[in-house]
Amino acid sequence: MRSTILPLLLSGAVAACAPSAAGGGEDEPAQVARGEVTGVEWSLVELNGAPAPLGAGDRPATLTLGDSARASGFGGCNRIAGSYELAGDSLRFGPLISTRMACDQGMELEQAYGAALEATRRFRVTAGLELLGADGVIARFRAGP
Repeated sequence: MRSTILPLLLSGAVAACAPSAAGGGEDEPAQVARGEVTGVEWSLVELNGAPAPLGAGDRPATLTLGDSARASGFGGCNRIAGSYELAGDSLRFGPLISTRMACDQGMELEQAYGAALEATRRFRVTAGLELLGADGVIARFRAGP
């Protein structure tokens, strides 16, 4: 009996250390620590597959996911804020509110950016932050202003 238990334990330990056959694919978001995405000001660099335009004052749209499940940022013309839910690689935004300034530059960006946040279902961290919708990447950010 003893001679059977040791080989079973060893084979179980080896199997537990082996890489998983599933996961790790390019299309699968990596599991990251919450602290890697929260508390960082993310600057929008790509929106819907194209370089993101700058908003009012030649500023990029931004996003900060706060520790208390509150998102905030700059939409292109106005400041935006709202709630979000982050669990694993799932990310969903609640209704967003914004200030009501009128801008010559940035209103189109703000509308497209708001639609992208609303369509977000998942995220992944690469060299920056990527927001993913049903059809793939909808927004890319870099850390910092």
